[in-house]
Amino acid sequence: MLFNGNLMTECPIRQKIRDFYRIDEEAAVDYILPQAEVSMRAKTRAWERARKMVLQIREESEGSGGIDALLNEYSLSSEEGVVLMCFAEALLRVPDKKTQDELIRDKLSQGQWSSHLGASDSLFVNASSWGLLLTGSMVRYSDSKFKHNFGVLKRTLGRVGEPVIRKAMNLAMKIMGKQFVMGETIEAATERAVDKEQKGYVYSYDMLGEGARNMDDANRYFEAYVNAIHVIGKAAQGRGPRKSPGISIKLSAIHSRYEFTHRDRVMAELVPQLKALCLLAKEYNIGLTVDAEESERLDISLDIIETVFLDDDLGDWHGFGLAVQAYQKRAIHVIDWLKQLTEKAGRKMMVRLVKGAYWDTEIKNAQKDGLSHFPVFTRKASTDVSYHACANKLLAYRDTIYPQFATHNAYSASVILELAGEDKQGFEFQCLHGMGDTLYDQIVRNDHIQCRVYAPVGEHEDLLAYLVRRLLENGANSSFVNAIVDVEKPVEELLEDPVERTQRLKQKYNGQIALPIDLYGTERANSKGMDITDVTEITPLRHELNAWFDKHQVDKSNLPKGSVPVTNPANLDETIGSLTYHSEDDMKAMLDKAQDAFESWSEVPVQERGDILRRTADALEANMAELIALCIKEAGKVTMDSIDEVREAVDFCRYYAARAEELAKDERLTPRGVILCISPWNFPLAIFLGQVAAAVVTGNTVIAKPAEQTSLIALRAIELMIENGLPQQVLQAVIARGSKVGATLLPDERIAAVMFTGSTQTGTLISQILAQRGGEQVPLIAETGGQNCMIVDSTALPEQVVDDVIASGFQSAGQRCSALRVLFVQEDIADNVIRMIKGALKELHVGDPSMLATDVGPVIDDRALTALNEHAEYMKSHGKLLYSCEMDEYCNNGNFFAPRLYEIDSIGELKKEVFGPCVHVIRFKGEDIENVIDEVNSTGFGLTMGIHTRIEERANKFAKLSRAGNVYVNRNMIGAIVGVQPFGGRGLSGTGPKAGGPNYLPRLLKENATPRPVDLVLDDPALETNDKAVKEANKMMMAASRVEKDWRLTELNTRISHVRQLLAEVAKLEKIDNFADDLDETLAIARKQLIDVERKMKKPDVLPGPTGESNILYLEPRGNLVIFADKEVSFHYWVMSLVSALATGNTVTTVVSDLFYEEAIAFRDKFNATGALKGVLQVARLRHLQPLLQNPAMAGVVIQADCSRSAYVAKHLSDRQGAILPTIKAEYDDNLIQRLVTEKTVSVDTTASGGNTSLMTLTDEDE
Repeated sequence: MLFNGNLMTECPIRQKIRDFYRIDEEAAVDYILPQAEVSMRAKTRAWERARKMVLQIREESEGSGGIDALLNEYSLSSEEGVVLMCFAEALLRVPDKKTQDELIRDKLSQGQWSSHLGASDSLFVNASSWGLLLTGSMVRYSDSKFKHNFGVLKRTLGRVGEPVIRKAMNLAMKIMGKQFVMGETIEAATERAVDKEQKGYVYSYDMLGEGARNMDDANRYFEAYVNAIHVIGKAAQGRGPRKSPGISIKLSAIHSRYEFTHRDRVMAELVPQLKALCLLAKEYNIGLTVDAEESERLDISLDIIETVFLDDDLGDWHGFGLAVQAYQKRAIHVIDWLKQLTEKAGRKMMVRLVKGAYWDTEIKNAQKDGLSHFPVFTRKASTDVSYHACANKLLAYRDTIYPQFATHNAYSASVILELAGEDKQGFEFQCLHGMGDTLYDQIVRNDHIQCRVYAPVGEHEDLLAYLVRRLLENGANSSFVNAIVDVEKPVEELLEDPVERTQRLKQKYNGQIALPIDLYGTERANSKGMDITDVTEITPLRHELNAWFDKHQVDKSNLPKGSVPVTNPANLDETIGSLTYHSEDDMKAMLDKAQDAFESWSEVPVQERGDILRRTADALEANMAELIALCIKEAGKVTMDSIDEVREAVDFCRYYAARAEELAKDERLTPRGVILCISPWNFPLAIFLGQVAAAVVTGNTVIAKPAEQTSLIALRAIELMIENGLPQQVLQAVIARGSKVGATLLPDERIAAVMFTGSTQTGTLISQILAQRGGEQVPLIAETGGQNCMIVDSTALPEQVVDDVIASGFQSAGQRCSALRVLFVQEDIADNVIRMIKGALKELHVGDPSMLATDVGPVIDDRALTALNEHAEYMKSHGKLLYSCEMDEYCNNGNFFAPRLYEIDSIGELKKEVFGPCVHVIRFKGEDIENVIDEVNSTGFGLTMGIHTRIEERANKFAKLSRAGNVYVNRNMIGAIVGVQPFGGRGLSGTGPKAGGPNYLPRLLKENATPRPVDLVLDDPALETNDKAVKEANKMMMAASRVEKDWRLTELNTRISHVRQLLAEVAKLEKIDNFADDLDETLAIARKQLIDVERKMKKPDVLPGPTGESNILYLEPRGNLVIFADKEVSFHYWVMSLVSALATGNTVTTVVSDLFYEEAIAFRDKFNATGALKGVLQVARLRHLQPLLQNPAMAGVVIQADCSRSAYVAKHLSDRQGAILPTIKAEYDDNLIQRLVTEKTVSVDTTASGGNTSLMTLTDEDE
């Protein structure tokens, strides 16, 4: 399992590199500190040299400006600095003018550009500020949102100005690009280089382009490198690697699967490609340097480099080079390993020492994945120490290594000059094109040391990711480049020795950055992940997986009598266990035990119940290998999905323990009783345990029905809970067909609530069976299907879109509730995006999920496979097949379905959810983008939605308009994290509340009240309807639907104002006194309720999470509500329901008895008189109730808890087609508010524009 062969090393240095991958930062810094030391005399001389350099730089920079001054004025700690960065990243790639104008308007109307006027001595900066101020004002004038604020002249100026602004901004971005980019072609770049070469500089050219997503792009990049080597080689004129221009290459650009998990393929395909480029560089005798990339690629990159560098065909060529990142904790050992490699090969190597450009990404990924520590240092000073230690080593290894010191830090450069002594030829400096010119002009001119300029080459629109990385890296508050031109900073402040600074620190680790384990503070530990790129982790994991499989594989012919085999969906010949199904009598006995155990369990202190969950979480982590094996072999999950599954289960246990202890402070709530948990096969551990943990920690007892396909892992989870203190009778598993469980347990009144995840059809059936019992509606928490869509406009970065489409649509074989089903792409970029997705699909490996190299495993069973094959047949006449993945022979003996990409004309072509690896593309025109949201909402599903755009205002607007429960912006749509992205939908996608969210547990508790027995009476003459009443009811619901969206989007303060005005008018109605027990008290409580509504809805919950992400939980109205009030309903409850429903943004059709129909009409008229939209509040008679309950636009019914007709309402709601709807009732007013709203989680990748400004603007303070 996992991989073939042996990945362990016999090389002690290579093992050290692996040991230091994520070593504790204190240990890493303590190790390198002594190696970074220099003598006090050298340190003193370096300080004085650096001081003079800085003064000279400031003198030469004064007033001249350029990019250094721009970076200083528009720093990343200012809103304008961030806006400029995002703007530069996106504008040039947008093909259509309308979207360019939208982008310009979005970005330039955000900043306070006038505050920067005159703040800098730079003419360049002041000119930029004037231009941005002018264009920012002009785009505001043309914005329809502000049309009431400006006169005709200004609006006309704005419209006329748009084409001019567009041209000016495009030109400005190209000028900005030119500052960083050497030329759009290699020929132009080498020509431009001549001037600086004559001054003593040399160049290393980088053919720009991010990592290839498909082999077509990889081959194109490869050919670009080949062409560049020819051009550079001819320009070099045989001067040799040290004196000639060279080339820098990214391995990710020439192979689309340059990943550790695809090691065998990479070694077979990428090694020959790199060798070919090296041989070509050797032919011209120029340098070729392999650039450093993300930390998870380092281990495999060393394998590649070792293989190529030791190849005898390279002969006596000394031009092979490698970049080493000093911010990685293992950098010092990489230097030692490279020295050993050069000695082994008998050939010299060029080593470029850099700080590192992916710092923010490394921090975010480690936090998100729950890894033991970061692969990089968390303090800039520690990175500087590492840089100095590595520099010391490189200078000592000059006999076989040619050091290339890439730095813009004057102090680091001065220290290197001191340590180098009289040797002027054995090393060189390097700088980025467009930065640090004034520093290196001094070094080249005065010290006669060679400086090589790292010069990007390519089309301006291809440079965006690189450009933004440079802006971020060098615009950071702690950056020397940023600080050196800031004359407010004393020179001495820039020249502090990093070793001395680090030695003074009490704590080497930067406490401003949460360790992965501490992501959620003191409340709970983050679940532990596993790094599948770390050989020291996956080697023991493989041993444990193989041992488990050897122990648990069984002979199908020797199964216990009456049992059912459990088969590996990837290999139908493998049997990994068996199950014995429970009988009807077994189930009834379980229910008896659960009911008997309830009284004592509900009295167990919540702290004790929470501790059982926390111990269970620890046990899950301790048994992770076994649980991963079960996920792979029973559920067909690939390794990374299996790790994530266990982590989610751990998070559920810890999160619900914390929430239950918090909730226990509310003494008005009490456990419900026996809860039936029905969980799916697609998350057989996480959802199963999430349901169970929530139910038991709130004091309920549980009968849990796992999916028949994946019961083994559920049974193992129960064993772990019992081993950690949970009484056996509190949690019992029922293994049986769903239909038998439903027929036996659901009608029994001892089942107090049901938790269900599965299909919409099954959820509806459960609702109907429960309603047949009569009485109050039984709580049903259902998470059902989704027709999940992603909308991509022309500002989106195609590479990001492709990554997110592949992850969202095809990871887990598309068998996630949240998986992408429909991709809407703006037609201007559709051809290219589709081309890239097809290419990425071609690179996916479909096969054995137990191997790391597998991307897509099987679907769960033959039934799922049949449904997907039927869809493929249906699509032959209803869509166009764009691509279908190839599958190898291994797939012939499993439930495999080839991932497919289709194109369809409209979402209406899809009649139901397609639960598998199929994505359907729809093109749309730029001007129709808002209609796309309406089209998606009209499906009735509301689970997940993705948005890819760089127009922030558009992203915010679409997130607000969407009726999906989880909205993801500029990221993938899967992998919701407990407590970070609470998960669940609305409409056809579920009932709420959201799993893993703050409002989930209260639904498993009931209010302390004495319920009045309610019988189900279907024959109720007062509620009889007729054709006329049906038409009237439908007309009212149509009127409500017309204004529902506008009322929902009306500002909260405005809605509350309308309701306050209504209450003021009601106080004047004398006839109301006949119905109100105490009108003054009702009005006072209603006014307090409005304050509570405002408090709950005005400030959404900002949820914790990894750096570089924004996760916010909003409360939104349900939609069109019916409020029922017959003679049994108190006037007070009716008023509170109206006030709460209207203020929370719902439209209301109130069904009232004839007794106070006229008073209700008066309420409506008074409300309409406040200026509220007509149709928001309507009044109906009892005869309208039944057709209103059946109307598909209705979203729920508010009814008093002890109303005798609540059973009638519940039964009719369950009989309707469509969404599963609640009867909304609450004894307490604050609980009523919560029941009247739904939840929406909006998750934004704030690093999507290229980096994490919140990290980059941290100041590296002493502690």
